[in-house]
Amino acid sequence: MRPSIKRHIFQQFFALSLLTIVALIGLLEILTDDLEKSMVALELESEQAHYLSMVSDVPQSWITATTLAAFVPTNTENFSELPTLFQGLPTPFSGEIETANEDYWVNISLTPDGILYIAKGTYLFEQREEVFLFGIMVIGILFITVSFVLTQLSARRIVKPLTALTEEISNIDPRHRTMRVSEEYYDQELYSIASTFNTYINTMEEYVKREQMLIGMASHELRTPIAVISGALDVLDQHGSMSEKDRKTLLRIRDASSEMHANVEAILILARKQSSPQQASQVLLSESIQSVVQERISAHPHDQSRISIAPGEIDHDLVGDASLIRMLLRNLIQNALEHTQGKVTLQQNKQGLMISDEGIGLPENARLQLSWRVTPPPSGQKMESGLGLFIVTLICERLGWRIGFDDQAESGTHLQLYVISKPTA
Repeated sequence: MRPSIKRHIFQQFFALSLLTIVALIGLLEILTDDLEKSMVALELESEQAHYLSMVSDVPQSWITATTLAAFVPTNTENFSELPTLFQGLPTPFSGEIETANEDYWVNISLTPDGILYIAKGTYLFEQREEVFLFGIMVIGILFITVSFVLTQLSARRIVKPLTALTEEISNIDPRHRTMRVSEEYYDQELYSIASTFNTYINTMEEYVKREQMLIGMASHELRTPIAVISGALDVLDQHGSMSEKDRKTLLRIRDASSEMHANVEAILILARKQSSPQQASQVLLSESIQSVVQERISAHPHDQSRISIAPGEIDHDLVGDASLIRMLLRNLIQNALEHTQGKVTLQQNKQGLMISDEGIGLPENARLQLSWRVTPPPSGQKMESGLGLFIVTLICERLGWRIGFDDQAESGTHLQLYVISKPTA
């Protein structure tokens, strides 16, 4: 499944919020450390002035709750009471010393009268810093939570009109030519998309109208020469002076003329926008099969032994244009007979009608053509299986039916016609 724009917007906004709060916490940490050092330096400076006012010519040490201090005069060689914290440190010295119990900021400075040692405990500063950082973390969590909610709402609000436009486009039914996308969008980009889409639909509809008009006019014009050919064949047949070879030629011409007439009638029906209510009728599939088979046998008596109607477990009650249904069956049966020298079996099942032959199988280009109703042909792909199969796909589309294949069959073609019906026992 492809990721949505809403998800991308949410991820980017939320990531930006996280980066902002992380950068803010890092900056506050740096400022807090700098503030702590400045405050300790001020405290040490104040303590140094205080203890310098109390020194004398003898060594001294002071211990308070937060401070350790000592003064060693210049001429003193050894001061046993010097706190352990100061022992071993160079003079002068300024820095932080960590002990097992507490951390101290130590400052050792030279004065005209001796060496002044001062150590200021940082516990209170660190405690205040921890409280401050805890507050910052709480604020950060609240900020992240609010950012999460606001980002969700913002992403939803930004994507909502685009989602509405997508749903509006997906709900357009190609069979209803008056349907258009609303162009009442506040955002310029969405308005441009809707306007461009409507322009495209208008252009395509004009193109389809011209094609349908051309097909209708061409089909009407073809009726006249087909009728002339059929009439001429009847006249020649009535003369009765033709040889057997000429009669076979005449029969082939009549078959071709009949097939062309059927195709022209199918094109005329399919060229209409919709079937009229008068054309929709209720018919049993078995009756249509019998009618088409008898028609085929009457025109081609030698096919009687090749067509078999197997008993079915169901008889589908169809509602639709009876002439279209017969055209569909006629083309499928004719195609099956053309691709085998063996038998063709017709059998109804729960899905519809199974048409099986004993030939080498339906060619790949014919399978592709029958599947074009679902998947458009590749660019430049030609219809190499004739007009009949193309008419089959158009009739199936008009009736709402579909065609499938049994690819597990070892030989021949097993074509499944899926119909929409109200089954009867």
